[in-house]
Amino acid sequence: LKSEVWIWTDTPGPSDNPLAAMADPSGMLLEKIVADSATMQGRHTKQEDRHVKIPDLTKAAKALKMPIDHLDQPCALFAMYDGHRGHLCADFAAKGFHGKLLRKLSADTSEAANSEESISKVLKDICEELDTEFMTKHRTTNDGCTLCVALISGSRLFTAWVGDCRCMIAKLDAGAELSSVTLTEDHRPSLEAEAERVKQSGGVVLDYGNGFARIAHAGYEERIRERARAQAQGLGSVGKEPVALDVSRALGNRDFKAVSGKALLVATPGVKVVQLDASHKLVTLVSGGFSV
Repeated sequence: LKSEVWIWTDTPGPSDNPLAAMADPSGMLLEKIVADSATMQGRHTKQEDRHVKIPDLTKAAKALKMPIDHLDQPCALFAMYDGHRGHLCADFAAKGFHGKLLRKLSADTSEAANSEESISKVLKDICEELDTEFMTKHRTTNDGCTLCVALISGSRLFTAWVGDCRCMIAKLDAGAELSSVTLTEDHRPSLEAEAERVKQSGGVVLDYGNGFARIAHAGYEERIRERARAQAQGLGSVGKEPVALDVSRALGNRDFKAVSGKALLVATPGVKVVQLDASHKLVTLVSGGFSV
């Protein structure tokens, strides 16, 4: 769980009424970002999740000699990497994402590079590159991870996600009450478009009802029955236990990717851009399985 609180300041001609100021987003500037995080291991034997928070991305970029002063300021980066089947993929993404981001953002200082389309493409490319590089480096592991990244540039919030990590934003309404809005949509096989893509790739979608589904390779259910029959006959475990995943997009998971024959999973992220104003008070990134 990771949260960022935004502190706004008035531009010339401030209003004593904060709600009146919120009605005119151009009258407020994002002055400061306060960030915090919390983690809980849960029932897993090891903590497989990772997170990164860089409240002052511009300062970090200067220290690494990859300046991003040409972008709208302030700049900040927050990311959640939810590992599964091991921690290697989450580790790899957490160590590599921000470095790739700074290299790409600092390489092009043109006005076009600061556009929503350009920055959104950068986020998309990084997710797919990390996926390819992880499987090139780790050829014998099936570790995977989902992710959610929040990049702030000036008054714009770029959110990129793969899988079931979520980004939620808290907004102050006209009655001065905070309400939560989820910016992401889980990439799950219960979605018709995701299920169809998996089936077209040669996989199967296992529908467990109540909106819960998993993806697996063809023959999954028969292999489960074979193992159950063998155990009932006292033969113990026969063959390797088949795997079914409850997300339709993720990094890693080599045995579900094109490199292993069938691309049941893809690493293409969803990307959304939100124009921030003074009514937006905080954003929260959460790993899969977190309920609100």
